Amino acid sequence: MLPWIDPTIPTVVLHNNLEAFYPFLRKADDPQVVGRRYYRGDRALFWLGRDKLVFTSRPVPHAAYVREQLGYHGTHVLSPDQASPFLSCDILREPRLLGQLVAYAGAGRTVQLIPYATTREFVELVQVLRRECGIRVVLPESPQPEALWVRDYADTKAGFRALTGACLSDADRLLPEGVICKSPAQAAEVARWFGGRGQACVIKADGGESGIGHVLVTPEECRDAGELAARLTASPFLRDDLAIVERLIDSPKAISPSLEFFVPPAGQGEPQSTYLSNQLFLSFGDFGGVAIDRTLQEAPWYGDLAASGQRIAHRLQALGYVGHFDLDGIVDECNRLYLLEVNARRTGGTHAHEFARFRFGPGYADAVTLLCYNKMPSGSITDWAGLALALGDLLYRVESDRRGVVVTVTSALASHEFGCIIVASDMAGALAVQDELCRRVL
Repeated sequence: MLPWIDPTIPTVVLHNNLEAFYPFLRKADDPQVVGRRYYRGDRALFWLGRDKLVFTSRPVPHAAYVREQLGYHGTHVLSPDQASPFLSCDILREPRLLGQLVAYAGAGRTVQLIPYATTREFVELVQVLRRECGIRVVLPESPQPEALWVRDYADTKAGFRALTGACLSDADRLLPEGVICKSPAQAAEVARWFGGRGQACVIKADGGESGIGHVLVTPEECRDAGELAARLTASPFLRDDLAIVERLIDSPKAISPSLEFFVPPAGQGEPQSTYLSNQLFLSFGDFGGVAIDRTLQEAPWYGDLAASGQRIAHRLQALGYVGHFDLDGIVDECNRLYLLEVNARRTGGTHAHEFARFRFGPGYADAVTLLCYNKMPSGSITDWAGLALALGDLLYRVESDRRGVVVTVTSALASHEFGCIIVASDMAGALAVQDELCRRVL
């Protein structure tokens, strides 16, 4: 169990990821953009050890495998009959779900509630549990309601630039050159300025996530600022939001490190790093997962990342933030680190880290390498039985020791995707397992 979690209190988990992203995603007015975020709540089964009650927006087809083959015997999963973008509200709306949450509190009528992200809908659920159900709710990973603005502020591109400027004395060295723009027309003019110097740039929506809404602009594409402004105005993500125009940092070796932290309440301990990874992308800006490998801490850029992360963590703590966040960056051809953003929530690799900690112990990084993919094509396979059959002896079980494929997401199989953690003793072994996985599935 993690040190900030009380093992004597029943633990309830909400993978309410869509709650955090919905205000931004709904701008697309495309059900597929929103609908795909209902999936991947399966990852919460791997949080916080063995004993817990997990709420996900979609049922988890392989839950029995997680319990019986991976050692999570005390993990139970519930999902709403009619899922909305707001899982916290779904629990309040469906008496079956709320009743089982209250019952899980037991005779002590106490639970510790862990969300993917602390949202206003989650706060409403907490208030109902306390006020109307008489449940004592402990929130070890959530800020007080009056500090929710800190999460919202840090989780924007402009807020991140202001935050780093306030707490990093060398922010000019660590941030890509960039400008915060109030309109597509202004963003187009700034892009033309970059292009005039022969530099490509990235135009980002202030509230964007997972690369959605990013526009990559080459010097040739920004010569006509009017045409580019029209292109940006046509984007539902950019037309009514601030836009951040940054010089594109090329990373020939595809090194995009991410360092996650946990921030306790002010006065209750120092922020601590949880895991270090290199982010994996399926295409430009399309986050696919993380690689966790012991050699990352030996990289020349790691010192800058760790020191910057600690300073940002202390600043967030002073502002009232509580919970996880990660600091993402990119490394250029000269091994120079640039900081890109903060994600103020549990992150895309938290489940991989906590699985490995549960399975192999706190020092797991000295023993195993992990390749974690939150979305991987499943070819013609569209159900859990078919995936398990295709993986065969490659499927990780407790007796597999330190090699195999841990299936993490099956709720997306109907859309020909799944998630997994590849476990091996080193990177070469992990890549060999990945090759075999692709051969069997694709």
